[in-house]
Amino acid sequence: MIVSVNGVKKEVPEGSRIRDILNGEPYSEGSILAVSRAGEEILSETDEYEIVTQKGSFNIRLNGTIFAEKWKKLKDEIVGVGIRWGTNKILAVGSFPSDLPVDRERHDYMRYDCFFSLGGFDNRSTYMMIARINHTAGYGVNDGIFGKVTKGRHVLNSLDEDDSIMAINPVVVNTIEKNSFVTSDVDITLENGMAIETYVHVKLNKNSPVSCEQFLVVAENGTIEITDKTSTYAANSSRLNVSLVKEETAVRNEGIVTVRNEGNGAGRIYFYNSKRQVSPNHTVIGTITTGSELLRLSPKGSKVTIRSTPQRIMTIGMTQRDAAEFLKNLGIAQSRTGLENDDSIVVEQEPELTMEISEEVETFGRQKELIAVWELNDKESPKTTSYIRRLTGLDYKKVGTLKVFFTYPGMPMVTFEGNVSQASTLLPEATFERMSNKGEIGVTNMSRPGKGTIGIRLEPSSEFGPTGEEKYGTNNAGIMMSDLETFLKDLRDGDLVYIREFESGDEKAEHKAGDLKVDEEEFNFVSHKPPAGPFV
Repeated sequence: MIVSVNGVKKEVPEGSRIRDILNGEPYSEGSILAVSRAGEEILSETDEYEIVTQKGSFNIRLNGTIFAEKWKKLKDEIVGVGIRWGTNKILAVGSFPSDLPVDRERHDYMRYDCFFSLGGFDNRSTYMMIARINHTAGYGVNDGIFGKVTKGRHVLNSLDEDDSIMAINPVVVNTIEKNSFVTSDVDITLENGMAIETYVHVKLNKNSPVSCEQFLVVAENGTIEITDKTSTYAANSSRLNVSLVKEETAVRNEGIVTVRNEGNGAGRIYFYNSKRQVSPNHTVIGTITTGSELLRLSPKGSKVTIRSTPQRIMTIGMTQRDAAEFLKNLGIAQSRTGLENDDSIVVEQEPELTMEISEEVETFGRQKELIAVWELNDKESPKTTSYIRRLTGLDYKKVGTLKVFFTYPGMPMVTFEGNVSQASTLLPEATFERMSNKGEIGVTNMSRPGKGTIGIRLEPSSEFGPTGEEKYGTNNAGIMMSDLETFLKDLRDGDLVYIREFESGDEKAEHKAGDLKVDEEEFNFVSHKPPAGPFV
């Protein structure tokens, strides 16, 4: 039997199940799939009619009023009737008898409106009129509008008194009624003619690089959750209130993907299944090429497999060797800077935005031991850790950056520059209890003038936290897991430091020098400014 999988027809044995056709198809276990059974072909009439003349045809779409119903009853009387006259305002077809009531009021008519008129206010001389321009007039019927010319409008200008209405034909559409549903059950037995969609594919728009990166960050693990659903769109709100820029906008047609670039919910990703007009707050980031039925049917809370062209190009956190292999597979050259040996860690990438990468990527390497490892306290200080990830870039890459604000030999702490605007709503969260211990990380909350400052405690204190604030002004954010002595060696104001989050397999340092041996040059911290991230 024949089934369609992501738009490609395949022959499969009788009794096959969905799981049997998943091999080689983009699909993440647990995601939903769209299944469509073969449907029946149905012919159905519309509210549109074709008017045939000697000069060509034009279409009228009825408006559902009582006058539209009257016109349908009279249309057989209109066939064979000629064009009576034309002016700059109207085209008149008639006459024919009707039972329309007389009305002597003036009414408004818009260009291409179709309406009834009574000659001499006598319904025995009824005319079908078509407005050429917007105007106000009295035609003997209470507006009498039954529809509008929607197609073939150019024919109207060529009609004259020698022409007539040769036929009136209902416009019929041919539709296929499908039985479609979504499921995560891969043991459903396939049927002949079934169509299966396992994933959504988006072709990205090179004219919107920042908003495309937002999409790529959210979809990086290969799945996306449908957090919002309406009759118009499916959307994802997992990474909101990021700072974006206005990029390309356009009419949001069916199949268009946008990212909200400003206002409440900036960063939300929308997948449209019906048309909406241009909005300056919606950046067009791509087009759905596969999986439109899957998105249309997916309920709120469901997870779908997602892919894009191009895929995200992010080497930060890889070794220089792994970055080289990753880029080579994409046909992109690598230019190594900083520490260039194979085992050094890439801490910067230029360009950083996927859509700005063409032929080459510069990867800046640092020694692994010089990247500070932080364990963040999400359980007790979720807003504070979110602030740190956003400020450092850890919310979209594996190695983040901070700039030293103040340090001095013998100081009980080291502090880093924050962002006053982002910290303006940073409410107090968990603080230190009896003692702020060596290696603890803290952030000054909104209650103090230095809000947003990040610090590490270098000596225990029962009075002051990692940023030098008292308890009420300090939010406990986590702890330094790597060696403090290595981290602090030759550290100066304005230096750029790199951090990553604690991972399984990392060991907690005792915060003493230990036996680590590195070249003295490698202790020099980077003083240049890194490439600006997209979400700052």
